[in-house]
Amino acid sequence: ALPIFDSHGVARDALAGLGMPGTMRTRLHAALGLPGGAVLAASPSPATRRHLAETLAAPAGYAPWIKGERSALDAAARMDCDAILIDGVADRATVTLALELARGGQRIVIAIDAISSVAAIEQVRALKAERHLLGAALRAAVAAHASPRLCRDCRLPVQGRASESALLGIDPGTVIYRAAGCGACDGTGYAGAALVFETVVVDGSLHELLAKGGDTALLARHAFLAAPTLASSARTLAREGAITAEEAIRIAR
Repeated sequence: ALPIFDSHGVARDALAGLGMPGTMRTRLHAALGLPGGAVLAASPSPATRRHLAETLAAPAGYAPWIKGERSALDAAARMDCDAILIDGVADRATVTLALELARGGQRIVIAIDAISSVAAIEQVRALKAERHLLGAALRAAVAAHASPRLCRDCRLPVQGRASESALLGIDPGTVIYRAAGCGACDGTGYAGAALVFETVVVDGSLHELLAKGGDTALLARHAFLAAPTLASSARTLAREGAITAEEAIRIAR
């Protein structure tokens, strides 16, 4: 089925198709529904961050991929693009132009090799972009980690060990799942991948923190007051039986 687009070209069902939780999608859609703005797509996996960036752009028309260099961005800015997808940003001049275009009404999605949404924001800040420009232009930062998905036909429910329960923040004896192996998964115990998400949506308070150069701990504290961190998202998927406890603990660390 084709994606369903709202008036600003946001694919309302594309993020659901990736497995992003409903409450996270709702907050993100509110931010992406605004015209223009910059969005950061973060993952340590090149394939995952590319897929995530394309989903976040979700344009009804033309959205070129470019290298994160000033000359390439200058050229793309002269085209009639619905969005511009940037593979990283190389320097201050490039990130400044990207943010200026975003503030002026162009949708900019920057794919960043980072382990979390806050780490992606810190990479952009490290390029010394003007703080008020970053605060005004940035709409959201989204991180995704791909984890092996447990086969639903053979995943094995077990009581979590004390060490696992402590690291997952669950009660001892809570049921978690382990890989087994069956004909449906060719004996591997896994079928496909599950994406673990973390999203920072820039609201008024976070905009002010960015504009004032608030430190990383302060940004994270505000960003996750009402939103799950990557670690808590991984723990939820482990409790639901989508991924193993070991995988959730790896991501949480």
